[in-house]
Amino acid sequence: MSATHNASHLKNRSRTEPGDEIHILDDTDGNFQTLIERVRFLEEKLIQISVEKKSLETCHSKLKDDNHHLMESIYSLEEQLTDVEVKSKETLAEEKKKFKHMLSRAESEKTEQMYISQRLQRIEKEYEQLKLENPKLRLEIDKLRDEKLDLQDKLADTQADYNTLHSEHEELKQKFEKERQCTGTLLDELGKELEELHKYKIDQELNQSHRPRNNSMADLPGRYQAFNSEVNRLKEENKQLQDMNEDLNAQLLTRCINEGKTLVNDTKEKSLATELEHLTKEELMARLQEVEIVNINFKSYVDKIILTILEKNPSLLEIRNR
Repeated sequence: MSATHNASHLKNRSRTEPGDEIHILDDTDGNFQTLIERVRFLEEKLIQISVEKKSLETCHSKLKDDNHHLMESIYSLEEQLTDVEVKSKETLAEEKKKFKHMLSRAESEKTEQMYISQRLQRIEKEYEQLKLENPKLRLEIDKLRDEKLDLQDKLADTQADYNTLHSEHEELKQKFEKERQCTGTLLDELGKELEELHKYKIDQELNQSHRPRNNSMADLPGRYQAFNSEVNRLKEENKQLQDMNEDLNAQLLTRCINEGKTLVNDTKEKSLATELEHLTKEELMARLQEVEIVNINFKSYVDKIILTILEKNPSLLEIRNR
């Protein structure tokens, strides 16, 4: 308790208890002793209070220092908090941006997934249709294989016929060449003889008035007529052989062209688009390879015919005016 508080307490007691005041006045020595003790007590209390005040001041100074350190810490923490808030805002903006990008990507993936789903459904329907049409397609493939074998057989037969005709053509050509050479030789000889006969006839006509005719001179007109007949006959045979050779060449070329047209028409009995409309990718590639092989064989066949004609008789490819 403080001294002020004790004095106030004593004053209050003196006011409220008059009987006690009389008692104090009666016993003065005792009261002095009590006052002395009271003063000592108060002094001790004052010393204690001073010590406590110093202690409180020390604590207050310490608290003030602590408060200063705390304020500095608070300022530092506030700065850190501000930095954290700025970084948090930046991080939040980046996260929002990433989230928007992810949301847009998710929507795009969702749209793509829907498209893929619809496409998958269409493919499944097409697959079911192909499964239903697979037996029919296999039958058509078998039919095409049979047709291919038939075409190969026809091609082999055509090649054999072509070889036969080519052999006959070569024989006729050799025969015609021999006949032409023989006819040319004979025509040359007949021409020489006719020229000699013509000269001889002119000489005889000039000398006719000087001497009479003998039997050999009388036979000259008959021999001349026979030579003319033989020349005309040989010319006619030569012309017939030329016509026969041209006809055979024309027949050979016509037959080759007709066989080529037959091959083309056989491969185009059905519309290619109709046949390939319902094929799978693997069957389509296989079919295209078959068609390509047929085209290669046909092209090789035509090239072989043209090369043979160019080697043996290139005049067939020329345009003639008869």
